[in-house]
Amino acid sequence: MLSLVLAPAAPTVGAAAGQVAGKLAALHATLARLAARYPPRPVAVPAPAPAPAPIDPATTAVRHTLARAHSAMFDARAAKYALREEYRPHAGRFGRIRAAIIRYREARAAYAIAAAAFHASPAGAALQAARAKYPRF
Repeated sequence: MLSLVLAPAAPTVGAAAGQVAGKLAALHATLARLAARYPPRPVAVPAPAPAPAPIDPATTAVRHTLARAHSAMFDARAAKYALREEYRPHAGRFGRIRAAIIRYREARAAYAIAAAAFHASPAGAALQAARAKYPRF
């Protein structure tokens, strides 16, 4: 199938060229009138962004420790709850349940220690200050 876009355009000659030139002059006149009526708005230059605060490696380490402890606690809790539906008659069932409970208690204690360390850090103090601004429901 032949595309019309690829076909060469016919050259404008004679009266057709005069009509195109007249239309182009009218278009330029219209654009000049619109430009006079609606001057271009000044371009607002945005203010430069403030420099980011330096990252404290100690605060980052405390946050990562808290996140890892949080993840480990939820994994231990999920493992403990997964044993609820296990009713296999094999030996050691209660041993597995007891081990899951102990792992969850240890993970919860590790999370409490990590949370206390986080809240004692400057990032924890900033979090408490931000929370104090807004009333709780």
